[in-house]
Amino acid sequence: MEPIVAFLIALSLFALFIWYFGTDSDFRQRIIGTILALGLASFCAYSLIPPKEKIKRGMDLAGGVRFTLQLNPRAEAEEEISKKDQEEAQNVLQRRLTGTVSDVNIAAEGDDRLVVDIPHRDGDTGDKEAQIINEDTIKQIRAQLQKSAILELYLTHEQNNPATIARIESGEDVVPFSKIAEYDKRDEGDTQEPEKLLLKDEVMIEGKDVTNAYAFNESGSWKINITFVGDGAKTLSEVSKKYAGDGVTQMAILLDGKIISAAVFNGHIPSGNCQITGNFTEQEANTLSVSMRNPLGVKPEILYEESFPPTLAKEAINQGIRAGMWGLFLTALFMIIFYRYAGLIALIGLTINIILLFGILAIFQADFTLAGIAGVILTIGIAIDANVLIYERLREEMAAGKSIGNAIQTAYEKAFSAIFDAQITTLITALVLLWLAEGAIQGFAVTLTIGIIVSLFSALLVTRVSFNWLSAARKLNKPLKFTPVLSNKKINFLGLTKFSRFISIALIAITVVTIGAKQKGALGIEFVGGDQLRFNANENTTKESISEVIQKTLEETKKPQIQELTPIGGESTIFSVRVEPKSGEKVKQALATAGLAEGQIQSQQIGSVVAGEMATRSIYALIAGLGVIFIYVTFRFEFSFAIGAIAALIHDLFIVIGITVLVGKELNLILVGAFLTIAGYSINDTIVVFDRIREGLRSQRGNVKDIMNAAINATLSRTILTSLTTLITVVCLLLFGGPALNDFSFAIIVGVLVGTYSSIFVASPIVYWWAKKKKVNLRREILDADQDDISSAATTP
Repeated sequence: MEPIVAFLIALSLFALFIWYFGTDSDFRQRIIGTILALGLASFCAYSLIPPKEKIKRGMDLAGGVRFTLQLNPRAEAEEEISKKDQEEAQNVLQRRLTGTVSDVNIAAEGDDRLVVDIPHRDGDTGDKEAQIINEDTIKQIRAQLQKSAILELYLTHEQNNPATIARIESGEDVVPFSKIAEYDKRDEGDTQEPEKLLLKDEVMIEGKDVTNAYAFNESGSWKINITFVGDGAKTLSEVSKKYAGDGVTQMAILLDGKIISAAVFNGHIPSGNCQITGNFTEQEANTLSVSMRNPLGVKPEILYEESFPPTLAKEAINQGIRAGMWGLFLTALFMIIFYRYAGLIALIGLTINIILLFGILAIFQADFTLAGIAGVILTIGIAIDANVLIYERLREEMAAGKSIGNAIQTAYEKAFSAIFDAQITTLITALVLLWLAEGAIQGFAVTLTIGIIVSLFSALLVTRVSFNWLSAARKLNKPLKFTPVLSNKKINFLGLTKFSRFISIALIAITVVTIGAKQKGALGIEFVGGDQLRFNANENTTKESISEVIQKTLEETKKPQIQELTPIGGESTIFSVRVEPKSGEKVKQALATAGLAEGQIQSQQIGSVVAGEMATRSIYALIAGLGVIFIYVTFRFEFSFAIGAIAALIHDLFIVIGITVLVGKELNLILVGAFLTIAGYSINDTIVVFDRIREGLRSQRGNVKDIMNAAINATLSRTILTSLTTLITVVCLLLFGGPALNDFSFAIIVGVLVGTYSSIFVASPIVYWWAKKKKVNLRREILDADQDDISSAATTP
């Protein structure tokens, strides 16, 4: 579709959206709402088909390798890395890698870093050629990325001889041969000093004069041809003519400070072409030639490396689809059992919701990641949550004797405030993650953000338009039947404060003790650094056999951290192995050689600098998320209610973090996303209860404690049902979503349970306690706030 056509369609749909909310006619609203819903769904469906080509898979679902490079200035440089240096390095590396891979994406990060993404493609989509990323390719890419490729040519000194070199113990003029040079005959592991040459102190030719370099095979030996231009070609011609045939003076070619070739001048070289011969393999010759023709003005250092084997990526996609299908099926069954006919309408809204979500991802070419799968599954729960809130209001309005048409209208009007506040608080946490997070968790934040927005659209517009059509066609002549859930209960929840306080204090105490005991041991690799491997195990692989191979390889007494990550219903056993920094490559090779791994091994190598930054950003994200939620709740509610909401939220986070650590799970980046999601969910439940309490205090007389108890009882069925719908989807993620999302889904499950408990037993009791302690009249506080809103609206021009 042409961009101008897409823009006009989007503009038309937006105009319909404004018109829908601006018209007072029920008939026009039905027509406009229908055109808007079907038009938007059709536009997104068209943009989505075929999904395999239109959905841009992130690295963890496509397979491939990702590097984060730190660009360091050369030792002789007087200034720090500039934007120009960063751009030049980006362009040079792009050209350098083009000879090895056909598709590479290099993006600037911060002031002095580059992120290099190289996806795997098996060519099954048909739109692009295959690009196979295997272990050999990764090694070659890693070598090319780390080479600053400072190419220099020197002449040997007149006194270049073993006696003089032995006498000169140190100094820049005495330069050793590289291990790949033909002059260095050391065997692997040999500690013998490499051969050295004494060079003149002035550079004869610099790498900037190289115009081309390529590897070729001659008589079974790999060589490199270099072409010099300008001053380099002129100097080479003059020097070769001067020293040709003397048999003593050598031209030493240095790459990154090590000699890769040195030879006497056999004759005059007038054309600027010379050859390097050495003990090169094909891969070494190609890597060296690419580096020579693309020298970097900076020294790159790999801070972060993560490989995603395509076999594990495909398995993750299959597990995500399976988890999503089970979540959809059980959610649909749940809605039909509890809400029957109205449940079918909710499923229409959910279907539109999913089409819009994936369509928007396709339109904006947002990366769909493994964490994004979790975002989709959570979106299902969020969408149903809004429907449950509307239907529980509808149940009450029908019980009050209203006609079905009036009951539907009133239910949507009364539910709007709670739905809006609940979704906005979750959106706040998603936006904070989008702003401060990075990597896989950003994919989760993108998907969750889109999911929240389309959930509001489907719940408030699509389902209401569906009800309006049925009502206009007189298909809803009788009250809708719902399965009763905890109706007409009169539990004295505020009277159970002592019991609930004991439970909360005990759980928080366990949290403090657990975190205090484990301290850094509770942190995952993303926060402390190190190397981690993940692989499908062969049939006879055990923890003991893995540990034995690793300890032999590293010759250390310290046991590696090994976890078996097989999910319930999984077809293969997956192991996660965490070892000391810079040990990952050795261990990976040893595991593959021992036959313990099936297929490629996924690796993750995180330097201490990056790990520290991730930890800092995660703390900032949590603090920022809590701070913005507190500001929003204070703005929307009275201060007493804001205190109760934030206290309940902190209570929930403390307990969830404690239980997560207690069961042996490591705190990592994806769990930060889970904790912020839990914060949004906890506030959701609390807001719904507070909304009903405020409504009761406005319209009812009597004791504040009784009104608060009545409000909690009135929302009890909604609280239980929304918790169940969310639990259904997240339990499916835990059971079928694969080991990568196991920790995330576990934390969300605990968070839903604790959040449900706190919205009933913690938030409201704290509001009541605070009001009594500060002698605050809650009813008067609410009515005064309402009056201020009315006065403000009246004075607005």
